[in-house]
Amino acid sequence: MHNNNNELTLGAPLSGPVLALRSVPDPVFASGAMGDGIAIDPLNDTLHAPCAGQVIQVARTGHAITLRAANGAELLLHLGLDTVELQGEGFALLVKEGQQVRAGQPLLRVDLDHVAQHCRSLISLLILTNGEGFDLRPLTLSTVQVGEPLLHISRRANAGPQPLTQEQSGQQASARIKVAHRGGLHARPAALVRQTALSFNSHSQLTFKDKSAPCTSLIALMSLGIGEQEEVLVSCQGDDCQDALQAMLQTLGTAMAADAHGETPVPAPAAQGPVEDGVLP
Repeated sequence: MHNNNNELTLGAPLSGPVLALRSVPDPVFASGAMGDGIAIDPLNDTLHAPCAGQVIQVARTGHAITLRAANGAELLLHLGLDTVELQGEGFALLVKEGQQVRAGQPLLRVDLDHVAQHCRSLISLLILTNGEGFDLRPLTLSTVQVGEPLLHISRRANAGPQPLTQEQSGQQASARIKVAHRGGLHARPAALVRQTALSFNSHSQLTFKDKSAPCTSLIALMSLGIGEQEEVLVSCQGDDCQDALQAMLQTLGTAMAADAHGETPVPAPAAQGPVEDGVLP
């Protein structure tokens, strides 16, 4: 929709009631660990591009797509909660990685009945994954139709890449570990890895097969395509690299509790609240 490189209005990618992110019955999304955004409980079966851009990442299991808009905003479109478990069943991709798309273009078709019966929720998310340089303002919290104005994103004037702190320290630590998360390193576990990495000064990266990704980039982590029980190399460089490495190994090597029930998105032991009232598991 409207776009002048700094200002961008996103159209609704789906039709249905709009929810604030904090209302989503998933602690990783609701806490903003993945980034700020908005959710829609879909009533239609096709996901549309909220703006023109390039498809920079497609989930191995077809339930999520990331677009990069002309102004640099990276937008994760994630259909349903725990849909990674379906291994692609019920999803038909209409675009491929690297493709340029126009606003409103169909990206993904979904079999709503099949997905509703086999995953926790159809609630779908639009998340700005590189929000450091942008301000985001929801335009509505009522019901929308595909293409109606949903969110406004504006680029901050001083938005440059953040310098890596402590990168100059020569201390390094690395280890291999098998990824314990069900479905591999999809959006939710990747958000936890990023959250862990951001709490240390050290620069952390994952290497899988012949590709590496900085742990602070959600898109880069998801693009590695790491499956469940596949082995990755974790490397940390900086003054607190040993502590960072231990925390990263714990985050990667510990599956989320039952992987489908509310757990605080913190790798260290933390006080657990009761499961939200009124939310069906």
